[in-house]
Amino acid sequence: MATINIMIAVDVETAQSTASGQTITQGLYMIDTTGYEGTPEGGNELSTPCNAGDTLVWTVYPINPADNIAITGFTGQCTQNPPNSVFQNLEHQTTPAGVVYWTCVINNGTATGSYQYSVVFSMSNKTYSYDPFVNVTAN
Repeated sequence: MATINIMIAVDVETAQSTASGQTITQGLYMIDTTGYEGTPEGGNELSTPCNAGDTLVWTVYPINPADNIAITGFTGQCTQNPPNSVFQNLEHQTTPAGVVYWTCVINNGTATGSYQYSVVFSMSNKTYSYDPFVNVTAN
């Protein structure tokens, strides 16, 4: 079972000023550690390839270090139907250096397919979301 790290860099000012309601449409860039297997790496519509049983780890960073952003949760297709959700044991943790991250395990019972989820962010005391994908290969 692999651990796949997903880094989200956000230009907070652009993300907030161009948002469609509470949905981020610009200023968000995602990369993961799958080595360009997902599409498009570094873009705003990441699709992370993974296997059932893999661990996903998300961190978010503002491009401008003076800005404030945090992941506050996840919603959508991957979090539905507990206890059989695609994302199992979804929780936030903090490294010894104080970096907050979120982690989950891809449910071993997940069928092969593409699944959309929403990352929920807090920026300037407002809530926004963004909807990337995971592409799961069943074991």
